Amino acid sequence: MQNNMDWTQKYYSEEVRQKLEERRTVSPDVVEKGQRDWASLIREVEEAVAAGIDPGSEKAQALAARWSELIKAFTGGDAEIQAGLNKLYADQTNWPTTFPKPYSDEVGNFICTAMGTREKK
Repeated sequence: MQNNMDWTQKYYSEEVRQKLEERRTVSPDVVEKGQRDWASLIREVEEAVAAGIDPGSEKAQALAARWSELIKAFTGGDAEIQAGLNKLYADQTNWPTTFPKPYSDEVGNFICTAMGTREKK
């Protein structure tokens, strides 16, 4: 099984890969907290999907806001990191079969709809 994320390098420029590596090594505690926060949020979104929560609801909007904040925490507000992340997730069909998606298609669709609704407000 592929244990590393080397396959994701093609989505980021060399400069961005260096930024990501610096961030990862400078603050491993922050990285671990981010991983825990993502796991918790994904579980909550899965529960919202299972409960049939409307993506436009207040609860869904709060989840979308947290999702946006976690993305911002990962990217540090860096547009180049965000662009690479967008390319990575847009290309999920080409991810290695040994790499499990972090969330289901239903979660992805729900959060995209919720975020789209959020942006229109």
